[in-house]
Amino acid sequence: MDNKTQIELTLKSLNIEFVREYKFHPSRRWKFDYAIPDKKLAIEYNGIFSNKSRHLTVTGYSGDMEKINQAQLLGWRVLQYTPLNLNQLYDDLNSAQ
Repeated sequence: MDNKTQIELTLKSLNIEFVREYKFHPSRRWKFDYAIPDKKLAIEYNGIFSNKSRHLTVTGYSGDMEKINQAQLLGWRVLQYTPLNLNQLYDDLNSAQ
């Protein structure tokens, strides 16, 4: 099972309604991987083990920080995961509700 499927199964197991690729910013094209809009809670998955992961470059990582900072300024809580900490999602979502 891939990691995005694992995220969706976790959300469904908790009966959480979610939106994939949710555009949250009024003027930028930024999207969250997953969003729970009524709670202003987002889930971002960074597949850092991919050879083409832009999250590993200074420019890519800086762009991610800009996006997350803007999301927080708009009142969003953003949970961020990699393959190494994705197993914490279930507990984090239970705590966030």
